[in-house]
Amino acid sequence: MIQKRYYIENLRIAAPVILSFAGQQLVQVVDTIMVGRLGAVQLSAVSLSSAIITNIMMIGFGIAMALTPLTGYHYARGEKEQCNILFKNSFLLNILMSLALCGLLCVINPLLQYFGQPQSVLDTLDGYYYCVTFSLIPYLIFMTFKQYLEGLGNTFYAMLITIGCNILNVILNFGFIYGYMGFPELGVTGAGVATLISRLAMPIAIVIVIYFKKEFRCYFVRQQTTDNGQQTLSKFSGFQVFRFSDLFKVGYPIATQMTVELLALTFMTIMMGWLGEKTLAANQIAQTMIGLSFMIANGVAAASTILVSHDYGRKDVASIKNHAYSAIHLGIAIMIFFALLYAFGGEYLARIFSNDEEVIAIASKLFIVVALFEIFDGTQVTALGALRGLTDVKRPMYYALVCYLLVEIPVGYILGFKVGLGAVGIVGGFMAGLILAAILFLRRFRKLVFELGIRN
Repeated sequence: MIQKRYYIENLRIAAPVILSFAGQQLVQVVDTIMVGRLGAVQLSAVSLSSAIITNIMMIGFGIAMALTPLTGYHYARGEKEQCNILFKNSFLLNILMSLALCGLLCVINPLLQYFGQPQSVLDTLDGYYYCVTFSLIPYLIFMTFKQYLEGLGNTFYAMLITIGCNILNVILNFGFIYGYMGFPELGVTGAGVATLISRLAMPIAIVIVIYFKKEFRCYFVRQQTTDNGQQTLSKFSGFQVFRFSDLFKVGYPIATQMTVELLALTFMTIMMGWLGEKTLAANQIAQTMIGLSFMIANGVAAASTILVSHDYGRKDVASIKNHAYSAIHLGIAIMIFFALLYAFGGEYLARIFSNDEEVIAIASKLFIVVALFEIFDGTQVTALGALRGLTDVKRPMYYALVCYLLVEIPVGYILGFKVGLGAVGIVGGFMAGLILAAILFLRRFRKLVFELGIRN
C-alpha cells in the first residue's frame, strides 16, 4: 500500500508543471478555435503545420529534457558544481540544436507538396509555418532554464512564466488574427506572429527571475578557489566535451522516443489529409484535445522524473517505487476523467471548434475512439517518466520504434483504408501502439526496480 505522502509529493511537484503544460496546450486549443472560425482550409493549414513543426521540435525538446534527471541526480547528492556545469553545457547544446532544427524545417516546407495534401491548404500555411519555426530558438533557450530548475526541484517559476506568456499569446491572437485593438488583420499568419512574440518573451522573463532570486545563483555560477584561498565566481567556465556526451546519451533516446511518437501522429495527420479537408479539420480538433489531456498526464510524468531522479541519487529503492507507482495511479485517474469527457461530450467539444456539421460529425466519432485509449496513454507516459528518472532511456526508445512505427502506422493504414474504417480506423492504429507501449514501459520499470533492490 502506497502511503498518502507520495501522492501529495507528486502532486506538489506536478501541479505547476501541469498548469504550465495545460496552459501551453490551451493556447493551442484557443488557436484552433480562433483559426477554425476562419474556415476548414485555415484550420487544416494550422493542423498540418503544427504536425510537422511539433514533430521536429520534439528532437530539441528531448535533448533539453536530459538536463532534468542528470541535474536531479547531482542535486540530491549536494553536488552544486556538477549541476552548474551541466546547465552551461546544455545551454550551448540547445542553442546549436535550435538553429539546426530551424534550418531543417525551412528545408521541409517546400517538400510538403509531395505528400498529397490539398493545394488550398498548402497555399495558406506559409506565414504561420515560418513564424512558429523561428519561435523554436527562444523556446528552446527557455526550456534549458526550465528543465534545469525542475532538476533542482523547482517547478513554480517556469509555470508562472509559461502561463503569463500564454495569456500574452491569446491577447495577441485576437489582435493579429482578426485585426482587433488596432493590429493588422493577418488571419492564419497572425496566429504564428503571436506565438513568435510570446515565445521571445519567455527566456527574457526567466532570466529576470533568476537574476532577482538569490537562492538560484549558486547553481548558475561556478565556485573557484584562488591561490590565497578566497572563493570567486567564474560564470563562463565549465564547458566540457564529456558533459556534452552525457547530455546527448540521455537526450537523444528521449528525443528519438518523442519524435517517433509524434512522427506517427504526423503520418496519421497526413493519412487524414488523404480523406479530405473536412477529415483533416476534424482530426485537428481531436488531436488538440488529446494534446490537452496528454499534457496534464505528462505533468505528473515530469514530477515522477524529478522525484525518482532524486531518489536514485540517494539510492532509495523504496521511494523510487512509491513515487513512480503513485504517479502512474494519478496519471490513470486523470485519463479516466478525460475518457468520460470525450465519450459523452465529444460532439459538444467539436461544436466549440467548428460550426461545420460534417467536421463535427467526424470529430465526434474520433472522440469515441480517443476515449478508449486514454487510460493506456496515461499509463505509458507516467511509466516512461519514472524510467527517465532512472536515466533508463535507450530501451524505451527501442520500444517506441516498435510501438509507433511498426504497429501504430501500419495498423492505422490497414484499418483506415484496407478495412474501410476511414478516420476512425486511423485513430484505432494509434490506440494499438499506445496499448503496447504501456505494457512494455511498465514491464521495464518493474525489472529495473527489482534489479536495483538486489544490488542494494
